[in-house]
Amino acid sequence: MKKFKQLFSLLLCCLLALSMGMTALAKQKDEDEEDYSVSDVAFDVSDDRILVIWSVGDSKCSYSVQLYSSKDFKAKNKVGNTETVGYNAEQADVTEKILKKGSGTYYVVVTCKKRARGQDYASMWAKETIYSEDLSLIREKRKSEDFKNSRESEKSSASQQTGSSSAGNNSPKGPGIPAGGWQQLSDGHWIYLNADGTRRTGWYEVSGKWYCSDQEGIMLSSAWMKSESESGVWYYLGADGAMLVDATTPDGYSVDVTGKYKE
Repeated sequence: MKKFKQLFSLLLCCLLALSMGMTALAKQKDEDEEDYSVSDVAFDVSDDRILVIWSVGDSKCSYSVQLYSSKDFKAKNKVGNTETVGYNAEQADVTEKILKKGSGTYYVVVTCKKRARGQDYASMWAKETIYSEDLSLIREKRKSEDFKNSRESEKSSASQQTGSSSAGNNSPKGPGIPAGGWQQLSDGHWIYLNADGTRRTGWYEVSGKWYCSDQEGIMLSSAWMKSESESGVWYYLGADGAMLVDATTPDGYSVDVTGKYKE
């Protein structure tokens, strides 16, 4: 009986060891077959943003995205910090980094942050030349998007002014008053007139500079303006009313090349 128990215990141990070995082998096989890959890396340049896009493998992993200014991919040539992106995203927005750096040739490396057993981390790079014209379009588009609410207000205000004939309307329209351009009121404030003589309101561009007028069409100056489309973003209007870009405001804050200050 004692020998039978010993034999049974030995057999049980063998079966347990065999089972564990098969489980480990299956696990290793599964790991070896994991598809932690990345492919089709490219830049997608549009009139309002610059994206890095790619295709993912069948196995889920996160991806790191790093911009460079040179193909040697050395740390000194990094543009901005490394960004980590989830599996389902398949894209990263690099607009702000490139706007800050300026036009030129950029390289991007996208790397899967997991790897199959015995293999290297999957990685792929792409190259794109970004021209100053591309960046100008993006800046203009972003301002337009940011100020679309102001432009709706401008249309409403213009409609009201056109239909008003009350004595209280101090819009300098009439014989001898040129339609369109800057006009100074008797109280010293400035307004900008459209070709039809109505006042501009909200944000608008004049000779390559951006200005902002209130609902009455009075140009604002020496003032901070909060973005309506981006959280924590502010713009500063100088003493002449023009939005500051790539400069330091009188109260000591720096705005970037797009005029933004981020909290």
